[in-house]
Amino acid sequence: MNQDYPNFQARVGRIERARRNRVEGEFVLQSNGLLVPKHRSLRFRFPFRGLLAAFVIAVAVKAYLIWFLGLDLYQAEVTELLNGTSFQQAAARILMPDQMTMWVVDRYDWIAEQVTTWRATLATGAEG
Repeated sequence: MNQDYPNFQARVGRIERARRNRVEGEFVLQSNGLLVPKHRSLRFRFPFRGLLAAFVIAVAVKAYLIWFLGLDLYQAEVTELLNGTSFQQAAARILMPDQMTMWVVDRYDWIAEQVTTWRATLATGAEG
């Protein structure tokens, strides 16, 4: 085996790594006139979309629980959690009803009313 083989393999590895890290179809014109492929920049960003999705899902689930159980029973359960361990108290503070959740509960009421009306319409249409 040739003694330059490890150097050759290292160079091939660098070329393949550079090829994987470039952006397809985008090039940059350097000051000396060379047109070179644009490289992906590694950016670690805060996951705002994931955080927003988790927040929306949490509000929707909380609103569904309030809508399904009723506000009185839901508040009784949250009050029971407030008297529990520190973890349960933290969960109770998150699960407390707020204005946004109550707005979503009102939307659930509207949706339930529309579904009931739609079913009644279908039932009368099937009979007639």
